[in-house]
Amino acid sequence: AEEPVADVARHLAAQTGKGLRASLLLAAASGSDGQVAADAVPAAAALELLHLATLVHDDVIDDAPMRRGQPSVQGRFGRKAAVLGGDYLFCRCFSLVANILSGYPDRFADFSTGMTRVCLGEIEQLRQNRNLDLGLRGYLRIISGKTAALFALASYAGAILAGEPEPSARQHGRFGFLFGMLFQVMDDCLDYEDDESDARKTVRHDLAEGVVTPPLIYALAREPRLRKLASTVFSDPADLWEVLGDVVAAGGLRDSWSLAERYHRKAQKQLDRIPDGIRRERMRAFLSEAVGSRTARMAAAAQSKLQSAAV
Repeated sequence: AEEPVADVARHLAAQTGKGLRASLLLAAASGSDGQVAADAVPAAAALELLHLATLVHDDVIDDAPMRRGQPSVQGRFGRKAAVLGGDYLFCRCFSLVANILSGYPDRFADFSTGMTRVCLGEIEQLRQNRNLDLGLRGYLRIISGKTAALFALASYAGAILAGEPEPSARQHGRFGFLFGMLFQVMDDCLDYEDDESDARKTVRHDLAEGVVTPPLIYALAREPRLRKLASTVFSDPADLWEVLGDVVAAGGLRDSWSLAERYHRKAQKQLDRIPDGIRRERMRAFLSEAVGSRTARMAAAAQSKLQSAAV
């Protein structure tokens, strides 16, 4: 890394991450011989740089000193360094993308459209901050941009780099989109889980910052009385733990895991539409590893919701 940003780069490199977007692109770029296309590795690196840049800037927007239990770039180096460091990561991403797209001159619109959707999703989330009337449809619209669009781009790009025809590449992209929706819903569920070591997020960050997610949306639909108490948490977190307990007691967390389970099933079904056997199985392994032990949570929540509805 260039000297002015070397410390920032080392700080980011030391922080653990799953690299899910890169892993998905590489899985989608697998050939019948198990090898990946030559441009797939730099493309995967570009996506991770893009993701890191958005995280660095997110922490500036949220004024967050920590990210997943570790100091954020802003917390470690200050606001100005974080803004410039995020800008630098964007530049490095675009440099890699430009080199790749020189061989795919008609594909620039795909990349720019995906990036635009991510930015619009982030803007919409900011616009809807602290809006207790958001509703599930509004939430899904937000995450379809800010999270799912980048996973869709990863899967679609991997298929294109592997030489897949457009119809097949779009099926890959659809899987990426569904996985992105699943991933974000799961992540938002973890914000309400008791085991913070699993979530590894700043303590109850979403609710304290006024980000309205499915557990709260479902709980408010069942218990409108929570609205007043929840609204006070946005300005004074003194009642935060009480609201969290009420959300769980109202079934908000259970219903949210059930929502995640629906997206999990949709993603699994979408994999069946991908014709290449080796690639399909690599993507299936990616899905299984990314979801991990949460499969049981989703299944239990869905079953509990069915039993509750039958009573």
